[in-house]
Amino acid sequence: MKKQKTKFGTQVSIFLAETGMTAEELAAGAEVKRTTLIAAMTGRTPGHDLIPAVCAFMDRYRREAAG
Repeated sequence: MKKQKTKFGTQVSIFLAETGMTAEELAAGAEVKRTTLIAAMTGRTPGHDLIPAVCAFMDRYRREAAG
C-alpha cells in the first residue's frame, strides 16, 4: 500500500507532471538525495533543509522556463 503524500509531496508530483522531469532529475537539480526527496514527499523524514532547496529549484526552473 502506498503512503499518502504530504502537501510538499503533492506539490512535487504536480511539478514533475507539468515539466516531465523525473524525481532523479529534480533531486540532482536541487542538489539533494533522491531517496531523501521521496521520503520527504511521504512524510517519512521532516526535510527541514530539503524542502526549501527543492522549492527554490522548482521556482527557479519555472521562472527560467517562462523566459
